[in-house]
Amino acid sequence: MFFRRVSCAISLSLVMLAGCAVRPTESIRSDGDFAFSRRDYAVAASHYEQIVDRHPGDWQAQYRLGICLTELGRPAEGRLALEQALSLRPGDEDVADALAEAMHRQGAVDELFAFLRGRADVTRTAKAHLDLARYAMEHDDLDTASVALLTAIEVDGGRSTNPYLARAEWAERVGNTNEAVRRLRQAYGINPHDPRVLAGLRTYGETPGPTLALPPGR
Repeated sequence: MFFRRVSCAISLSLVMLAGCAVRPTESIRSDGDFAFSRRDYAVAASHYEQIVDRHPGDWQAQYRLGICLTELGRPAEGRLALEQALSLRPGDEDVADALAEAMHRQGAVDELFAFLRGRADVTRTAKAHLDLARYAMEHDDLDTASVALLTAIEVDGGRSTNPYLARAEWAERVGNTNEAVRRLRQAYGINPHDPRVLAGLRTYGETPGPTLALPPGR
């Protein structure tokens, strides 16, 4: 009887210890990533929070936690996680993009534009200037958008249709139809198969063809 009681006590202790065992970080991450892929941001956030509590320097968990919190309507908290992620991965465009969106949703307009201008100055890429232009247009700052778009066109050097499409959108917004068409024709010269370019040209009644293309440039 005594040994049976001892055996039961040992078995119960083992069960309790198993229940208290710490889950491996990668197991938690796997569950978080699965929830994230399904856009179940609340569940994903709960997993990523466990990871950053253990490992504050885990930039991937900080990054995804920041996105989750932003999507859950908590952009200020999301911003903190994303700032931590960017400090660990300063050259990561995805992290920078997510941080800009968190600032935008937070309503931190001055800080957002300071951040975007800083990125554009440091990276000197067409994308960084296009990001600045996009948010400027969302905030009705068409002058800032104009300068950023012209800079994007210059930096891009005719490699992509994106700066020209964005400039055409800006021109349409300010009522400059002639420039909108010209920018679409320049985009057509870069990639005559881009469906966005073709749709834009047809909107203005332009018929795609060899003579429609214009050379790139400001």
